[in-house]
Amino acid sequence: MAASLYVIIVLGALSALLYAPLKREATILGLFRPLDSWQNLHGTENHAIDDTTACEDLHYHEPSNMLYSACIGNTATAAEWFPAAVSLDHPEKPGYGTLVVIDPTTLKSKELSLADFEGPFVTHGISIYSPPSDPETVYIYAINHLPNPLWTASSSAQPKAASRVELFVHTVGSSTAKHLRSISHPMIHTPNDLLALSEREFLVTNDHYYHDGFMRLVEELTHSAWTNLVHVRLTGETDVSASVSLNSIPNNNGLGWGPDQQVLISNAMGGILYFSRLEGEYNKTLSVTHSIRADGVVDNPSFFSDPWAGVDGKDYSGYLLPGIGRPIDFPDNYKDPTGRAPLPSIVWFLPASAGKDGGSQATKPKLVFSDDGSSLRGATTAVIVAIDPATNDGKREGWLFVTGVIAPHMLATKIDFATALSVGE
Repeated sequence: MAASLYVIIVLGALSALLYAPLKREATILGLFRPLDSWQNLHGTENHAIDDTTACEDLHYHEPSNMLYSACIGNTATAAEWFPAAVSLDHPEKPGYGTLVVIDPTTLKSKELSLADFEGPFVTHGISIYSPPSDPETVYIYAINHLPNPLWTASSSAQPKAASRVELFVHTVGSSTAKHLRSISHPMIHTPNDLLALSEREFLVTNDHYYHDGFMRLVEELTHSAWTNLVHVRLTGETDVSASVSLNSIPNNNGLGWGPDQQVLISNAMGGILYFSRLEGEYNKTLSVTHSIRADGVVDNPSFFSDPWAGVDGKDYSGYLLPGIGRPIDFPDNYKDPTGRAPLPSIVWFLPASAGKDGGSQATKPKLVFSDDGSSLRGATTAVIVAIDPATNDGKREGWLFVTGVIAPHMLATKIDFATALSVGE
């Protein structure tokens, strides 16, 4: 009797200990968000942006009021070869993507011709940089997931992908981007996102230790900190140096700038946004100040700096946390060659105060966008561009741009700031 009671007590204690983490895991995977009862949450009007297919990342260039992205351009091609989604079956069919500029006023896109560059160009994360003295010049770092020419079916020691980073330079208003160089290094092995520090240095996340296979799944489910974030410096015409900036975040995925040179890092499958600071002069390291959890995947974070905060005394600045709403469906639905298998999208918002050093980890992100995959398939990045109240009948509104790695198009949805971005604190 005593032994049976002991077993019951132990099982009860284990159940109590495991309940919370297992419930959170199920929440992030989307098990509590069934597709047949999905609740869409959009702005007052939606616009699909033409010629923006399979654009994983998106950045706002404030000096020119333009948005920059890199797009594979074809969902069928993206479904057949994209190492970051473990879609590795067709290395003979890599994408030939391009860079795209979107005008947030006209909602029109323009593909840039790539000078001095020949594909393939399997796009993923990007980052942009303009020297303070020359805001019309835009340096664009872009990940390129090339097939590995050394891989064969009999040489499993070689990974199937030989991912690298491409560096381009573009003049605002022109229709071209000139390729400057390709950047490869052994420490850039599963690159996901980038953060440009200058025209000669950047940060890059490796989102997994394992490229594929069972251990990659173990890595995700156990949230093991086997990945790292690397600082890369271009030391010569062809030379590259690299050092680890941070190695404590599992599945570190997206990167972004916060205010005052704050660096944002996402743990995608952990559903966590980390706030950090750059340290060091030559070999940059990152020091995490705090983190905040969302009830879902957090992919590429961004910060919206409200340019019209003084108009009505209300500052709607804050952080955007986009992600795929049901990642449990992602491995199979990503590879759907028709591009129609549903991948719902979610975007969360945090007020700027949540990112201040010592900010409360209890701050709960607010849902600002939700879609069942019919309007926007598989959100990976979200960016807000404000509308000048002087041209908008005094209304405080903006365009929320949401894009997805396997989406047929980018979506712009107009949001009312008081409704969408007001958060009780």
